[in-house]
Amino acid sequence: MNRFIYLLALLSALYGIVTAIMSAQESLRRPREVTSVPPPPRAGPNDPVIEIEVGTKGSSTGTAFAITDNGWWLTARHVAHGCDAIWIQTGPRKGLRVQEIHFHPNADLALLRTQTGRVPLGLSSATPGRGDDGYSLGYPQGRPGDVHARAIGRARMKSVGRYHINEPILAWAEIKRWPHDLPALGGLSGGPMLDGRGHVAGVLVASSKRRGRVMTATQSSIQELLTQVPQAQNTPGTLTHPINAKSFTARGQSLRQKLTITKVICKVRQTRRRP
Repeated sequence: MNRFIYLLALLSALYGIVTAIMSAQESLRRPREVTSVPPPPRAGPNDPVIEIEVGTKGSSTGTAFAITDNGWWLTARHVAHGCDAIWIQTGPRKGLRVQEIHFHPNADLALLRTQTGRVPLGLSSATPGRGDDGYSLGYPQGRPGDVHARAIGRARMKSVGRYHINEPILAWAEIKRWPHDLPALGGLSGGPMLDGRGHVAGVLVASSKRRGRVMTATQSSIQELLTQVPQAQNTPGTLTHPINAKSFTARGQSLRQKLTITKVICKVRQTRRRP
């Protein structure tokens, strides 16, 4: 009997399902916390599940990054989904109009195309292991900001509401954020998670403020989307430089100045009510 109770408690700790609320202003979703996450790299049917509610879309901001030098950008699906118009910001009141969007059918990823591009980031071919460092760079709260995190394992994310997807993800424990007074990470969605070599190890898709967790789409999901859009294949000789806990804020500033990492502006027309 004691053994049976112990097994029930263990299963409960591993496979709890949690609730999430999507921020009305920001693009980064906050899921229910994962109580336990098994090690990467391969996702399985018994992984913990994080449930996300994709609510009503309003005008918002997110992050995107160049993956080719001729106008292809990678971001999160929920950043671009439901927008009437999207811009890649290049300066105050300046931007590149997004002309083409491709969504991953079952992951929180999207490809955007503009007429011109910027120096792209290189993609990693390796899956981060437990304890590996990662650096997410972008525009939390619509302003420059960066996060140093450490991989803790795999999970699955189910999005319900405006669309339904069920995808493998990686969970990361937040170590440090810049600026230090940054209240939340909304707006960092779609930003790259760089490994120590400066390669893209994932794309930020959700966070949990209370537990200090961030979640990224996996390398397998990124490659699936690029396979569907062959013209967006990562440019050879792309930008990769080592990055660590001391240099990640300077690296973030440099990549934003180059517009390799930039802000996404999503505009949604407001429906007028009749008197």
